[in-house]
Amino acid sequence: MSVPVTIVIRAGRARAELESALVALLGELEWRAAGDEVLLLDASGTGELGAWAAARFPPPATFERASCELRTLELACGSGAAEALRAGVSEATHALVFLMAPGLHVRAGFLEPLCAALEDARVFAAVPFLRGGESAVEPHWRAGDLGCAPAAAAAGELDFLSCAAALLRRDELLARGFDPLFEAGAWLARDLGWRARRDGRTLVRVAGSSVELRPAGPNETPLEDARARLLFTWKHLDEEELWREHLAALLERTLRAAEQEGRAELVGLALALEELPALARSRSAGAGRLPFRALLARRAEGHERDA
Repeated sequence: MSVPVTIVIRAGRARAELESALVALLGELEWRAAGDEVLLLDASGTGELGAWAAARFPPPATFERASCELRTLELACGSGAAEALRAGVSEATHALVFLMAPGLHVRAGFLEPLCAALEDARVFAAVPFLRGGESAVEPHWRAGDLGCAPAAAAAGELDFLSCAAALLRRDELLARGFDPLFEAGAWLARDLGWRARRDGRTLVRVAGSSVELRPAGPNETPLEDARARLLFTWKHLDEEELWREHLAALLERTLRAAEQEGRAELVGLALALEELPALARSRSAGAGRLPFRALLARRAEGHERDA
């Protein structure tokens, strides 16, 4: 018997994109007939999303025909990603939660292999193969900087988590929480997955589960990415040697940016520095048992040693 799942979608302004995604999703959930629910998160402050969803996807005339439920959760206007997802997970009815981007188009049978993967207690999150708009990303450490390198998608363990498509346990999401330091969606998910990995848990891409992420605009600006990357580094670095490397590289990069009028680099640093009090609280929440270095991709780390 299929396990019911709550699908949480942080909806944006693109109604056509969301409508197309919901048509595919609701069709799949109706066929699955597991009593799933879809929860749309609306931080617009207008209430228009709920009215639109009720008109476009009205509930069935009788309860007996209901194979899934579509609801809208209205949030405070301008709620950030961390706050919105926290509220959505809290509102979820089921023990399993699928975090989904509004531009994601599911394919037949995508949920069952993910649910099966979470039967292993070591697995923190299970993700499908993403076709189209997103490639895998591997972290690497070179000359004092944390970088992100594109990588070929393959079944097995992941280094970074993405909130574009991920199945997780509701109670674990609530216990770990989403760190509001990372309001950009990419780094918010990476931090969540990294904390789980530091506690010895795994993130897995599951063979047999496939979805399509339609191309969309970037989730964050280069300025937001620079800020979030620095905060992620400062939060998770735990070795004196790596800290020395990073501070030397940061000083060199800052001086170079000042000489070359690299405004984005300097503003990103300034924005990250403004978050130092919040960062201190985030770090004091407790580090995992595995060190930062151990979680870097083996391929990237080996390249660094050979350099």
